[in-house]
This record gives sequence, C-alpha cells and structure tokens, in this order.
Amino acid sequence: MPINQESVLLLKAIIEKKGYVHIPSEGFSMYPCIRQNDLCTFEKASIFKKGEIGLFHTKDGQLIAHRLIKTMYKNEKLHYIFKGDTNLYCDEPVVREQVIGKLTAISRKNQKKVYMATPFDYIWCWLMLFFPFSSRFLTKYINQKIVS
Repeated sequence: MPINQESVLLLKAIIEKKGYVHIPSEGFSMYPCIRQNDLCTFEKASIFKKGEIGLFHTKDGQLIAHRLIKTMYKNEKLHYIFKGDTNLYCDEPVVREQVIGKLTAISRKNQKKVYMATPFDYIWCWLMLFFPFSSRFLTKYINQKIVS
C-alpha cells in the first residue's frame, strides 16, 4: 500500500494517542496468518521480538506488515530484517524510524477477533522462523488456489 511521510506521521500519532490503529490488509505475503481484507490492529512497539509482525514503511513509500526474522547492527545502528511468510526473500533492512507498530490482533468478516497470542500463532511463528523453505510451499499454494 503506497504511503507518504505525512501519512506515516499521522499513523504514529494515532497509535501514540489511541494506543492502536486499524488498517485493512492487502495482498497475500502473510497468508494464512493475515488474509486479504483482514482488519489488522497495530500497537506501539517499543521492543520487537523475533517472529512478531511489524508494520513499517519502506524508503520508496510502501506500507508493509511482515514478520521480524532477525536484527543486525550496520554502521552501529540497529536494523530490522522482515520477511513476508510467503515471500522467498527478506525485505530491505529497516531502521527504527521506519517502524510504525506491531500486530496485536486481526478481525475477519463473520469471525471473532483473533489476538496474536494463541497457540497457533506461536506454532506458526516457529515454523516460519525455523523452516524458511515453507515459504516456497505457501507461494505455490497461493498461486494455485487463491490467485487463480
């Protein structure tokens, strides 16, 4: 989803004031955890744990929610490495200023709100972190079943 700097500042201000922001999802990069048109709730993230889903903006103006794979220091500055569950490669490194929040809940049509602390979430997160080849299977599934 394209976004400009003013929108980023607005999202951060909303999270600061209300404690959260709701954003509808687009795309299939986090399937099946996040599905097309889910309403995602993001909260302020002072600390990120490996496996959590972060909302960030890229330097070319994209708003993205992907899973934190690892952190690294480059030029003495902390960088986050995110990756979509169905993506084959990691995103470009992200600095703290690019991070807007972390996913805490998902609302789907005709279903209860799903909070990101269920046993399924922990198992799925573990699979995505320790079996990165599973992204290939998810991509193949999406191409066959969902996109077609």
